[in-house]
Amino acid sequence: MSQLRHTTFTGASDRLLPLWETDIFVGLFRTAFIIAFVVAGTLPPPNPQVRTGAWILFITATLFTIALFRAFAKGRSIPYQRPIALTLDLLLVTIAILLLGPNYQQSLFQIYYLIVLVGAIWFHLVGSLCTAIAAMILFTLAQYMLLAYSAPLGEMAINVVWGYGGLFLFLIAIISGFLVRALDRQYQATAQFTHELQLARTVQDTILTPNLPQLPGWQLALRFEPARWVGGDLYEVAELPDGQYLICLGDMPGKSAYGLVHLSLIYSQVRGAAFANLSPAAIANRVNQTVYDVLQPYGYAPLFISMLQPDTGELTFVSCGHHPPVLLRTDGSYQELFSNGIVIGGRRDANYQQRETQIEPGDLLICYTDGIIEPRNQAGEEFGVHRLIQVARSVEAANGSVEEISDEILRQSHKFSVEWDRDDATLILLRRESSTASP
Repeated sequence: MSQLRHTTFTGASDRLLPLWETDIFVGLFRTAFIIAFVVAGTLPPPNPQVRTGAWILFITATLFTIALFRAFAKGRSIPYQRPIALTLDLLLVTIAILLLGPNYQQSLFQIYYLIVLVGAIWFHLVGSLCTAIAAMILFTLAQYMLLAYSAPLGEMAINVVWGYGGLFLFLIAIISGFLVRALDRQYQATAQFTHELQLARTVQDTILTPNLPQLPGWQLALRFEPARWVGGDLYEVAELPDGQYLICLGDMPGKSAYGLVHLSLIYSQVRGAAFANLSPAAIANRVNQTVYDVLQPYGYAPLFISMLQPDTGELTFVSCGHHPPVLLRTDGSYQELFSNGIVIGGRRDANYQQRETQIEPGDLLICYTDGIIEPRNQAGEEFGVHRLIQVARSVEAANGSVEEISDEILRQSHKFSVEWDRDDATLILLRRESSTASP
């Protein structure tokens, strides 16, 4: 039986506040504004024409806001909804100034700043400037009406610019327009980068196939947790034409598209050599010769390559600078699978030597990458191989399956760590069932 679990990194860089949400927030603010003046009954008795215009505006804004929410509920939008929203909001603030009179005009003027910011978010610099100009014109007309048209309009406009913070309103419009434009450019660049990482992750998922082979008489489980969008770990479990099974695990340099190039190259070389019936040592030597120049000057690749004879339990392996897998015996002992080879790309003339071991019925093989054993606790201690073995033994003692053992190892490794930046974590567990007869 076999099972594979991929855990996908979801640290994508989505925008924290999608633009369509601003329409909802503005609509909610507009609703609260209308309720404050209509439902609360705070309307004073101003000029009848102003009162009539206010009711018409409130009803229009209410109907528009209801239509807006209904459109959002259906996943749609209203034509020209944002220009209409800005216009209605500017008119609502202006009519509120006329309704409440001079004592509240300075406070209500501050709301124009919020509307200018919304204009910048929706339409960038042009939107913020146009909104600021419209706000100044409407506020000037409101002042002109409150003074019963007794002062020159031009003089009043100058007084609004210098006396009521109109100049600061324009400054806010310019700054917010440029800031939003810069943020949008940054977001577009981030979105493009995220898209490229998603494509790279798709390539990686294609390379690291989730379809594990069936091994009669064996239990097989695999766990793969990339630390980022694109992981640097490599694994392969594949049936070969001669009946053997290739079991390979590696930790590629780089944790992004850079590492993916090395991963795909080494993966293809390992598979090609394995399906050409080469031994693990011959595979390692060929791969090292092929990719050495590509990995230079700073690249390297720890790699564990093994061939399993499922009928006999014979395992031939070579370790190229990789953490040695652990073979847990039924008698309570364990064996670490060393072969003293250096990492792939470490030296051009490296000569890898393979070794052999026997997996007896009931034995458990645990292959792992550094993301499993290298997390540290607050005291600086690593999770380590000894804790990995303890966890595996405890689950085995409770008759746990290889799936349960691998899940518990990952859980305990995560629980042990206090580090926020984890490495890629990959586990391959292989247990020979006790019912299989020894040769």
